[in-house]
Amino acid sequence: MSYEKALQVAERTLIDGATLAELKQASKDLRALTPNSALADLVDAKIKSIENQQRGPHS
Repeated sequence: MSYEKALQVAERTLIDGATLAELKQASKDLRALTPNSALADLVDAKIKSIENQQRGPHS
C-alpha cells in the first residue's frame, strides 16, 4: 500500500463510525510505511480511547 493510500484510509477511519479492526489496520499500515507517523499516533490514541470505553470506568 502506498503512503498516500494509507493516509487516505487512516483519515477515513478516524471518523466515529470506524471499527476497532479498521483503526488497528490503518495504524499498522501507516507504521509500516512511516514508523514515526504522527497520524498513526492519532490513530493509536483513538484505539486506546475506544478500548478504554469498552472496558468501562470501573475496570
